[in-house]
Amino acid sequence: MIQSLGRHSKRFLLFRKTQPIQFLRTVTSANLNDTLHSRVMAVEKRFLRRVKVTPVLDEWLKQGNETNPTDLRAVINALCQSQRFDHALQVSEWITKRGVFELSTLDFAYRLYLIEINSALSEAEKFFKSIPENMKDESVYTTLLSFYTKSKKTRHEAEATYEKMKEKDLLFIPNPYYEMISLYGLLGETNMVDEVLRQMEENEVVHDKTLTENNVLKAYASVPADVEAMEKLFLKRIEDETLPFVLAWQTGISMAKAYLKCGSSGKAIEMLRRTELVVDAKSKDAASKVLMEMYGEAGAKQDESCLYRRINQNAKQGQRKGSGGRSSHHPGYYGGCGGGGGSRADDNGGGIGADTDGGIGGGCDSGGGGCGGGCGGGS
Repeated sequence: MIQSLGRHSKRFLLFRKTQPIQFLRTVTSANLNDTLHSRVMAVEKRFLRRVKVTPVLDEWLKQGNETNPTDLRAVINALCQSQRFDHALQVSEWITKRGVFELSTLDFAYRLYLIEINSALSEAEKFFKSIPENMKDESVYTTLLSFYTKSKKTRHEAEATYEKMKEKDLLFIPNPYYEMISLYGLLGETNMVDEVLRQMEENEVVHDKTLTENNVLKAYASVPADVEAMEKLFLKRIEDETLPFVLAWQTGISMAKAYLKCGSSGKAIEMLRRTELVVDAKSKDAASKVLMEMYGEAGAKQDESCLYRRINQNAKQGQRKGSGGRSSHHPGYYGGCGGGGGSRADDNGGGIGADTDGGIGGGCDSGGGGCGGGCGGGS
């Protein structure tokens, strides 16, 4: 359970978009899983309008088929990944109505998340109150906390929930601290970011140092008026030789935006070039769109054109390789405009790439064959 919450925190905090907690995967009957999964997933495709999926589940039972928690949880996960949150909630509620199995604390956390997505915060709060006290563990409270940390308007509720978790000794995982760090970054209170970080260290919470550092930097980047503090923290991290700093590309984008807001287009461009080096293959589509937009805003037309040409070149290469029946993989997709190898993000790192350069910039060499002449400053 804690492992799945860790994966949840990486996606949620780096992308700042609420994501469902993933159920742990276990081995199950391939025949049952595939059939039940395919029937539910086909509902949207068979009809012109969105309909309920519960009749499909009822029919499955009527035909004498069995269900188990693993298969139904896998269906809910698949529906969420397809952005079909209403169907996912229907399956979750059907499980309770039919009494298929008793809900675990993680099931309650997932239901809470789905209600907030489909209805409103007030409905999620009502459901939270209905959950038995002995089932309100760290996953349930952290899910509730994540709703409150998305807006400045719910600061009081977030702090009250955080204090409640402290009273119940539920602050033994890093997720709640990350949520509060994000909130205080949104509020522009870097002193409170430091305080939450201090509390996490004081409580000896085991955490991913790379993830923590990136979340703190993103919080600092949310305060453009104090960009010097962000820069000072960043330089301190990359100069720490005890543990190499690993920059997440989303953090690099946030820092570049902070530089732009305070009028430092040159530093913004340098940070964008650095960010190119740490984009992993899985994130290349999302990252390339943001990077091109940011280069345009910063006035770095050469960098923007360079990135555009390289994306098209790689797309054509992928099509040629794909025509031979083999998939293409470009580990150094964002290796810099100078044709350098760059560094690829660890697949297990939630989109966090390895940072191989000690200073800001270095993403575009002036020579090399990558873009025919390299990328100039553009500032």
